Amino acid sequence: MSLDHWYIYGAGGLGIETMDILQSAIRRGQQKPHHCAFIVDHPTAAEVLGFPVVAVGDHVPGAKVTIAVGEPFARKALLEKVEGLGLVLQSIFSPDAFISGYAEIADGVIVAPHVSIQATAKIGRNVAVNTASILGHDIVVEENCVVSSMVNLGGGTQVGMLSYLGMGALVKERVQIGHSSIVGMGSVVHTDIPDEVIALGNPARVVRRNEDKKVFK
Repeated sequence: MSLDHWYIYGAGGLGIETMDILQSAIRRGQQKPHHCAFIVDHPTAAEVLGFPVVAVGDHVPGAKVTIAVGEPFARKALLEKVEGLGLVLQSIFSPDAFISGYAEIADGVIVAPHVSIQATAKIGRNVAVNTASILGHDIVVEENCVVSSMVNLGGGTQVGMLSYLGMGALVKERVQIGHSSIVGMGSVVHTDIPDEVIALGNPARVVRRNEDKKVFK
């Protein structure tokens, strides 16, 4: 039987987690079997987790792809790249996540195990939502964001595009977080956060501009 191809773009930490989620979905019948592989710009290994690592340019045209890197601006750049390569952006949902049937989730979204996405939530393209995060009713997370593990977004929260929420961040209901901002690990956000800033602490306060647009340094 000929199988369709599905690439995970990135073979680092988020990449291997995402491949594991995809395999879980296949084993449990949520996804049909695929020929699965990692795709990267410059391979340094032939295999990761027993799956092939393919260089960009050696890929199968028209294959599915899910972007699995943890930097919002890198996610945006890779999204533009895969669209130019003719790959088809695809979401991956863990079978162990709860996703309301009334939520709206765009293409290319990763939903990890034990995530809860509630009714009328809206998740934009190419967003990564990591393990055990809670996204309440009526929240909006715009495209190319990263929601780290155990984040809790209260109902009606809005997160602007290209923002990063660190592990364990808590965001009060109806708070707005601007685009291209970083909320640090364990922060508690009671009030709106502007665009292009880094906010830390309890209560979260702006500490500086997000000038280099990079989370991991």
